[in-house]
Amino acid sequence: MLSPFRCAVLGVLAACSSAPSTIDAALTARVEAAVADLGPGVRASVWLSPPLGEPLVALDADVSLPVASAIKVGYLVELFAAFPDGLDAPLPGAPALLLDDRPTVAHFRPEQREAARKALANASVHRIGEAMISGQGVDNATYNIAANVVTAHFGGPARLRARLHARDPSWRGLQVRRYMLTDRRVHGDNEATARSLAAVHGMLASGAVPDVDPRAVAAARAVLAKADDPTGRKVFAKGGSLDSEPVTRVEGGWHEGADGALVHVVMLVQDGVAPGERTAAGTRLAAAARRIEQMLLAGTGSKP
Repeated sequence: MLSPFRCAVLGVLAACSSAPSTIDAALTARVEAAVADLGPGVRASVWLSPPLGEPLVALDADVSLPVASAIKVGYLVELFAAFPDGLDAPLPGAPALLLDDRPTVAHFRPEQREAARKALANASVHRIGEAMISGQGVDNATYNIAANVVTAHFGGPARLRARLHARDPSWRGLQVRRYMLTDRRVHGDNEATARSLAAVHGMLASGAVPDVDPRAVAAARAVLAKADDPTGRKVFAKGGSLDSEPVTRVEGGWHEGADGALVHVVMLVQDGVAPGERTAAGTRLAAAARRIEQMLLAGTGSKP
């Protein structure tokens, strides 16, 4: 019998079968209209599928776009995969990675570096993962420095990118090129396709990631867990936002109910926004990303 994670869900199909899901033209058209309403300066990449299935919506899903902190879901998997027996132990070498001249922190203000050292130098692997995903109990700088510590632990952006690409071919759309909050133009931005980001969430939703200990998968799922949605479905998510050029908003994750799960990714990017208008543009994109997310999670064949 097929896993329920491979079944079409939320009333999309009447029963689970081995046939791949097909694109829902009506829902795709509504998503396209919602993106078009944002104007010609906005680029989008959108995905909806069962965790290990074919897409129900795939709008420019192979277009690489800035991903902001949403890429940290991949970092989380790699971090926990490296320490399945040591999630509660301190991350080896973390204090040295937080010295003032290290690329993890050199571009932050002195007071931000010191706050990050206090929060992370002796923190457990699990706590560093939690800090970089949810930001719980830390400021925004430490939230990003935690991801930089993970990047540096694996040898820098290029080596972390290689690890992600080696994890599974479907992850090769994840492009790690810089430490968090460094200049987006110097080495290129961190980017992803909606398809590749959905592949990471989909494997976590299925409960299995290639060559990753089940304990690490379970721990990563727990870090991504949010409050249940209004229908009682469990929510797992990691978004991202940047108000520098280009303005970026990403929503990604999955909702999981008794009848299965739906994985979704919504990536919106606006180019050419004047500096004084970027906060407002980000607010507008965030609201639009949430509307599209809700549209997707309502299920195919239903009205937004």
